[in-house]
Amino acid sequence: MCKIRIGIDAYEFNGWCGGIDFITTIAEGISATNKADIYLVIDEKSFTEKIWILIKSIIKSKGNYNAFWQMVSNEFNRNKDLLKTFEICIPNTKLIRYKKTEIAKIYSNREKKLEKQLTNYNIDILLPSYDCRNRNFKIPRIGYIFDFQHKYFQNFFSESDIVYRESVFKRQIENSKYLLVNAQDVKKDIDKYYPYHRCKIFVLPFKPFQRFNVSNIDISRYKLPDKFYIISNQFWIHKSHLTAFEALDIVCNKGIENLHIVCTGKMEDYRNPNYIDSLKKSVSTMKCKENIHFIGYIAKEEQMEIMRQSCGLIQPTLFEGGPGGGSTYNAICLGKTCLLSDIDINKEASIYEKAYYFEKGNPENLAKLMVEHMNDESIPDHVIKKMIHNNRIEYGEFLLKSINEVISNETSIKQTQCKK
Repeated sequence: MCKIRIGIDAYEFNGWCGGIDFITTIAEGISATNKADIYLVIDEKSFTEKIWILIKSIIKSKGNYNAFWQMVSNEFNRNKDLLKTFEICIPNTKLIRYKKTEIAKIYSNREKKLEKQLTNYNIDILLPSYDCRNRNFKIPRIGYIFDFQHKYFQNFFSESDIVYRESVFKRQIENSKYLLVNAQDVKKDIDKYYPYHRCKIFVLPFKPFQRFNVSNIDISRYKLPDKFYIISNQFWIHKSHLTAFEALDIVCNKGIENLHIVCTGKMEDYRNPNYIDSLKKSVSTMKCKENIHFIGYIAKEEQMEIMRQSCGLIQPTLFEGGPGGGSTYNAICLGKTCLLSDIDINKEASIYEKAYYFEKGNPENLAKLMVEHMNDESIPDHVIKKMIHNNRIEYGEFLLKSINEVISNETSIKQTQCKK
């Protein structure tokens, strides 16, 4: 029996660590079933698009040579971390590359180029597609919507960002027959804001399983403290790092001065360029300021080793598209204590025995949990390995069932059309 040929659409997931983790998890789950061939589908820039990027970078950098090369490097090497992660998690993944041109959100030939290349490789289905622009795309595909944060926290976004997200989501809803979401909470929002949508929505089950090999990883250069919680989030304002820092300050002022917080993740928020400076300024006034460590964006295997050495994870976020965000999935796969804000979507992680909740934005509530669990032991490794094995299979089987449903539906539609 021939295996299903599944394309994993990397477009717009390749530029941020959460997106990379997400599509890698999907691919790894499907691969674990041994019932499909996985193809990582990567967009590459045409010569015309490269020229456009150079022009755009010159304008934006305003004569700053270092800024110019940083912009160019970021654009031209967007697939580097993606390929490395797939190499670690799913070695020997087959690649499909296609060249496209996108200029100033005005012109794009991406979908035509993508469709042609998928046809050349006889791909049966594509997922999760971030930007669907044609409901009659020749290859069956499952679109993706991340979350509706801009509906709940409009003050975190500029007016242009809100307009952009609204247009992208509307287009995605209109042009997708099938959608994949990462939580029941996201499905509820689609039904709420687009009550007349015609999409079949598949909600991914909460089954953490992705575990990086963290043996023999040297992280000595980071000079980590003996006892610390970890926060592994990009420094977006909605991640609410300040809640955790204020909680640590409360702990420190109560005389517990050996507890630290180590932060990994990119220190930038394009929506609020001044946010990082204001956050650091707030930290500088705290008694615990020496107990807060900013590691920055590091290799995934190093991040996981730091997490392994921590006493637990803090996830103070105000909004997520999946239960606890990617870092919670990672922490669970290491058997770590997880201190999570009590937003509805995070409560979907409550099946994990070491998940504990504090009121969102409440540092006093979090400080209490930090002290209570600072000496927690990790769940034994043999228990975690069994959980990971079972979760991987269940996650993969769910995806495969959804994929087969889509292929079957689309085949029936084509057969019906041919008879007419």
